[in-house]
Amino acid sequence: MNALRLFAIFLFFSVIAQASTNRSVLLSELDKHIALRDEYASKKQVHIASMKTAYSLTNANHHDAFEHYLILGREYQSFKFDSAFHYNKRSIESAYMSGAFEKIALAKIEFANLLISSGLLNESIDTLRSVNLSNLPNAIKARYYTVMSRGYFDLESFSQSTYYAAIYREKGMASYDSALNYLPEKSWEYQSLLGQKAMKTGNTTQAFEIFNRLINNETLANDEKAILEMNLAFVHELQGNKDEALKHMVNAAICDLQGAKKEAVAIFFVANYLYELDEVFDASQYISVALEDIRFYGSSFRLWQISQFLPVIKSEHILTIEDQKQKLFLFVIIVSILSITVLGAIFIIFKQLSVVRSAKNTIETANNKLEKSIEELSVANRIKEEYIGYYFSVNSQMVEYLEKLKNNMLKKLKKRQTDEVIAELELLNINKEKEKMFENFDRVFLKIFPDFVNEFNSLLKPEEQIILKEEQLLNTDLRIFALIRLGINDPEKIAKLLDYSLHTIYAYKTRIRNKSIYPNEMFEKKVMMIKHY
Repeated sequence: MNALRLFAIFLFFSVIAQASTNRSVLLSELDKHIALRDEYASKKQVHIASMKTAYSLTNANHHDAFEHYLILGREYQSFKFDSAFHYNKRSIESAYMSGAFEKIALAKIEFANLLISSGLLNESIDTLRSVNLSNLPNAIKARYYTVMSRGYFDLESFSQSTYYAAIYREKGMASYDSALNYLPEKSWEYQSLLGQKAMKTGNTTQAFEIFNRLINNETLANDEKAILEMNLAFVHELQGNKDEALKHMVNAAICDLQGAKKEAVAIFFVANYLYELDEVFDASQYISVALEDIRFYGSSFRLWQISQFLPVIKSEHILTIEDQKQKLFLFVIIVSILSITVLGAIFIIFKQLSVVRSAKNTIETANNKLEKSIEELSVANRIKEEYIGYYFSVNSQMVEYLEKLKNNMLKKLKKRQTDEVIAELELLNINKEKEKMFENFDRVFLKIFPDFVNEFNSLLKPEEQIILKEEQLLNTDLRIFALIRLGINDPEKIAKLLDYSLHTIYAYKTRIRNKSIYPNEMFEKKVMMIKHY
């Protein structure tokens, strides 16, 4: 009986040791790919650059432009949010220029898919609802309902109300059914959606069979494989197979890293799952990697998501370290009694304390980075609030002015006083209105950046500094770089806002850079560092 009990204890600890070893091997493989992140990202950038170069060498028409922007939007989808947003918008514009309703529908669907990644869930649903599904091919309809299901299930996840969560879930399931109606049954997309539906309804056995068959029998791209790996992880989690769930999450994270996906969804799940398994040190390491990738991706929504978990994991990391310190001191007391091992004990103590200090420094660095990101978001919000208020004020004044002008013109036209109407219209001074608009812009900008003129002049050679006329707030040179400081870097947009030609804007920028005490690239970086109020 005693022998059986000893064997059972031995078997129990053997299983634990084996699980720990397998987990270490798994995470070691993930670490190898994390070390190659910059290399994967560089390959992605080279690939995108080659696509842009190839397109610029062709005589593009509306069709070519649409396909080009659509593909670039998909390339940037999980790599760089602002670029994805830009090219998705361009694809919509090209689709409308072509007049092809299928292209318009497809462009809107892809744009809605991107909006989901940025957390604009209701806006995504509204965009999808604006799509006219009549006479569309089944493939586009299937894509439409697939994105629609994603939007509703995300709404369910973030809903604070169980009542509305149930409504979103019901609509998400209905979207699944609609997508399945338009997909060929033998396609991997159909089978994948069928597996997701089975998982959502609690049929984990069917879901596992479908996902396992697809991942073993289909030739899949990185993105497709990552989706299936994450779904398998969710199925194993529902079945209570923690080690298998972690394995598939890590596989999904590796697929994301190889595909240079900076949205960091899979590795974020890995960090969170390790935290739930009390693997605090590993969780802290991977949440930091996820944070770096999300900062590169540039989505405020994703940054907000990770900021909800980062302090929890990091604080638990600190508590674990403190607990280890307490155990270490107790160990010192015990070892000090054993005079033979005193020197060995001292060596271990100093080594562990060094690890603790290094870990604390890592945590402080991560927290400082997070605080900086939060501060940047706060600044952006303040600037947006100021300019929203400014544009509402200007627009309301313009509406009021146009209303008065309309009523006055109607009265005179009804009285057939056409000469007076013409005389009054000739009194309109468009240039004066533009000057007033620029003056309002200058005043609002200087309210946010009160020292902009002085700090901008400090970047120029003494003899080249800008001297404003009396009562002049900004001149054209300053106004161009004021827009750049607000984040408007596109020369074409600046030209439209200031009513200049693109060539004139380039000329102004070149002239100012030549007056600077800094090289070209450094000069604009210094401008972006000018502080707000």
